[in-house]
Amino acid sequence: MAGGYVEISVAATGETEEALCDFLFSEGALGLVIEDLPGEPRRISIRGSFAGTLPIGPLVEGLRRLQGSLEALGFLVPDGSIAVREIPVEDWGRNWKKHFRPLPVGRRLVIAPPWEAGAFSQGRLLIRIDPAMAFGTGHHATTRMCLDALEGFMNQWPEGPGPLVLDAGTGTGILAIAAAALGARQVVAIDTDPEACEAARRNLALHACANRVQILPGGIEVVEPGTRFDLILANLDTKTLSPLFPTLGQLLAPGGRLIVTGITLEDEAILPASIAASGLHALQRRTEDEWLCLTLALETG
Repeated sequence: MAGGYVEISVAATGETEEALCDFLFSEGALGLVIEDLPGEPRRISIRGSFAGTLPIGPLVEGLRRLQGSLEALGFLVPDGSIAVREIPVEDWGRNWKKHFRPLPVGRRLVIAPPWEAGAFSQGRLLIRIDPAMAFGTGHHATTRMCLDALEGFMNQWPEGPGPLVLDAGTGTGILAIAAAALGARQVVAIDTDPEACEAARRNLALHACANRVQILPGGIEVVEPGTRFDLILANLDTKTLSPLFPTLGQLLAPGGRLIVTGITLEDEAILPASIAASGLHALQRRTEDEWLCLTLALETG
């Protein structure tokens, strides 16, 4: 469906929620809405949104196979039906208004949509995000953990010019905008999805720090050769992230930090080898709702 997006809905239990969410994200979900359904035992509705240009048939078949595998393993699959509906772009904002409310994150940030008038907590930096068709409103555990780690990094940055930051897979631009608002001297935000870049530009225009964020369509290859970053943020799924560790390590300035998330706890065991092979080591580990966020640095000596 060109010019719109597709929403796929599937029911889950607490035991199958993580597997189904991880599958939808790995297949390119732009965002998920998760809601409790009435009745006992507890059931959950998962709604994933996908770009209308994505072939949905193979995705639905893969989701059915996953449901069958989960059932064969003894997990309860409360309702095997999978609902698919097409939604025009103009309906996206109305759909998100039902679920997107102001959200304090860490000690210094509050994330809110453009249509929310406030009032907001005193002393917090207001980051306005209209999700459009991109992933990242701060309500998902991965984004919250990344924002919290970003704030911690910025709090330790010395007086003077702020750090140079790379946001790899910017989505709505939330991490890039937050980095600039917290004091980064310059942020380079990249994304392979043109719709995400457009959403990030629109969100960036809502902020006074817009002149310190550069949004580039494409992958790591669009970063200017020789650039080294004090901080790199990468909220990506494990499949995308793992092969990028060597390149991300090479882009770090001496003493720099790499904050990565989008990783499920189930996938954590596959990361240490690729992290170590890239000359990196973990400094801090955060977890929330079965998701993992790591702060990494280059090995020294």
